Amino acid sequence: MDDGDDVRDGDGEFFVTCPYCGEQVQIYVEPDVSGTLVQDCEVCCNPWRLRVRGRGDERTVDVGRADGSE
Repeated sequence: MDDGDDVRDGDGEFFVTCPYCGEQVQIYVEPDVSGTLVQDCEVCCNPWRLRVRGRGDERTVDVGRADGSE
């Protein structure tokens, strides 16, 4: 179901791949954020569904489409 995998780059920063255009984009997720949220791609402006799981250094971000096609 998830189209993109995250790569951690530091404190709250992740590199994710857009499930629409395929571009790798760096995002920042606040340390206290968890759950599901929607964010638009900086490149193609299509909506992502971000799923933030875990805590501290164990956090992961899964990226999928948020356009109703999932």
